[in-house]
Amino acid sequence: MMRYPKALVLLLAACAALSCTAGESKTTVSTSGNAQSDVAQAAGPLDACALVLKTDVDAAFAPRLFGEGEKGVGDVAGSATLAAVSGCSFISRGASAKEMMTVSVLARRAPDDQTGMTVAMAKDGAVQLNATPVDVPGLGDGAYWINLGSSTRPIIQLNVLNGKRLWLIFSATASPLETDAALTGLTQVARATLGRL
Repeated sequence: MMRYPKALVLLLAACAALSCTAGESKTTVSTSGNAQSDVAQAAGPLDACALVLKTDVDAAFAPRLFGEGEKGVGDVAGSATLAAVSGCSFISRGASAKEMMTVSVLARRAPDDQTGMTVAMAKDGAVQLNATPVDVPGLGDGAYWINLGSSTRPIIQLNVLNGKRLWLIFSATASPLETDAALTGLTQVARATLGRL
């Protein structure tokens, strides 16, 4: 099982704290395999591995080839007051760990419009992590990117809000990784994902 990068978890926690109820129990999310119905419904399981397809990741970051998506640890099923959260990571093959690339998606679906995220709220969470959000026009209902990594191991993260309830965080990390190439690939994966919702 994959663990989420600490910076990704901190960003989501900072923003989710604004609309989550303390004391709710966390459970593992089951896979339904139907991305369209999972996201369209305000209740039911949220499965990031059903939202993003391996073929989309392979096409966006060719010639790299990625393994099947792996569910992360710490998914939250959600409730009437708690957002559902799900993650999935795709790892490319390489001769060494340094040559590998990881592409991940973290999805957060609010239980209702009042507990949903706004672009401003999400950006505030990024600023709390000392990141500088840069707007990405024409993607979802609002999008921006940040780099949560270092110069030697960047973590390029594309945050996309879709409607008032769904927040998708696409990220890529590798060493080396050019920001423009990462953003081009992540935008391609995001557009393919949004097209299926």
